Amino acid sequence: MIILGAVVAVLVLGAGLAWLVARTDVPGVPPAVTTESAVPLPAGPVGPDQVRDLRFDQAVRGYRMAQVDEALRRLGQELAARDAEIARLRDQAGVPRATEARHAHADLLGGMDG
Repeated sequence: MIILGAVVAVLVLGAGLAWLVARTDVPGVPPAVTTESAVPLPAGPVGPDQVRDLRFDQAVRGYRMAQVDEALRRLGQELAARDAEIARLRDQAGVPRATEARHAHADLLGGMDG
């Protein structure tokens, strides 16, 4: 029984050390090759063709979440930047925003009814 316990202990210790060594970066050794073939969105502005051509690697339960999360994060940043630019240009041109235009339209219609 002691021999079996010693063998199990050595196997567990060996597996733990192997896992630790596999996760540790070694200076001068290139990063490991992965099975991921998806190409992430390029740096800079993202166009409709790039979004249309975007593909993710498939995993057991769908797509690789990290790839999808990164793409959604980038697209969110792009939309926020474009919305800010549109708002800036509208303010510069004196065009009312959508909510202001709706209120002005409602006021105009309200004034015509009475």
